[in-house]
Amino acid sequence: RLTGSLPLKNEVRAVLDKVNIHWQSTHPTHGDHFWNRAVYHIGNMEAYAATGMQQYRDFSTAWATKNNWCGATGTDKSKWKYANYGEGADYVLFGDHQVCFQTYIDLYNLDEVKDETKIARALEVMDYEISTSNVDYLWWVDGLFMVMPIMTKLYHITGNQTYLDKMYLYWQYANSTMYDNETGLYFRDAKYVYPAHTTNAGKKDFWARGDGWIFACFAKVLADLPAT
Repeated sequence: RLTGSLPLKNEVRAVLDKVNIHWQSTHPTHGDHFWNRAVYHIGNMEAYAATGMQQYRDFSTAWATKNNWCGATGTDKSKWKYANYGEGADYVLFGDHQVCFQTYIDLYNLDEVKDETKIARALEVMDYEISTSNVDYLWWVDGLFMVMPIMTKLYHITGNQTYLDKMYLYWQYANSTMYDNETGLYFRDAKYVYPAHTTNAGKKDFWARGDGWIFACFAKVLADLPAT
């Protein structure tokens, strides 16, 4: 009910549980690690944090276990890709295959006795990524949401300042290619930057969901960054 005041906590909780329990009951076999499922599990873990519902934690744990706590499965680092969209096993460095690590890390952090296998692949992939001189990993606006929170989370686990330093460089690169200073919005990627690309009416072409990605990214990253 919205009568000029915010809904009550128990009303929000009732809607959250109704929707999430329905989703989980109708998707019992889980699916792969890719972004469309991984982003749901980020929300599911936030629901767990807000409610303490063990069912929610168990659901994400079962999904992570099914996927062996892994993203893209390629093992030959010389073949690892990220420069364009791809769903194959070698797109290990593409953020849509990495976003699952956010939930794996959250589950790892909940354990009283830490199970290092839960974050082993995340560390392998992200440690490799930050060891390279490349800064163009986040070349599309979704990628900032997919990857930047992983880097702040791993900083908290490892204490490795390089995660924050490289995250900042990746963000600077993203700004240089798709941020519009006039509006304060992000284009979807460099292909959509005005005036090379316009709407049918000749105006700047922004993607509402894309700017939703970066808005959520900033909220998550700012919550995790050190106070300094």
